[in-house]
Amino acid sequence: MILQVTGTLIWLIIIYILIFVFFLIFLTIFLKIGLAFVDSEKTEFGSVFATALICTIVMWLLIVLFNWFSNAFIWLIVAIIIGLIICWIIIAKRHEIGFGTAIFVTIIAVIAAVIIIILIILAIGLLIGFTLWVF
Repeated sequence: MILQVTGTLIWLIIIYILIFVFFLIFLTIFLKIGLAFVDSEKTEFGSVFATALICTIVMWLLIVLFNWFSNAFIWLIVAIIIGLIICWIIIAKRHEIGFGTAIFVTIIAVIAAVIIIILIILAIGLLIGFTLWVF
């Protein structure tokens, strides 16, 4: 029984780490794209990665902290809103841009992410459709 619980806990930790790494890479790439549209300092990949790391850690801590007290969906939304405000402040300070520009960078990053995700879904759909048509 203890071995089964320990195995489940290990898999849960592995999944959390993989999701954390995915969000970190995702945020780094699209934050870099968003910062390319504004006149900002420190836009090299290492600086953007450090900003994304800090923002990802802040978001994860807030989500875990708010979920710890209550599993209600509203607390998840509150944690995300507070996390976004903190991340906008971090982006504004680290890249020497204004708070409004940090919000603009985030909007550009989200738009770029949505476009790329749609293109990936279309490409996968076309590949699956072509494969089914051929075979």
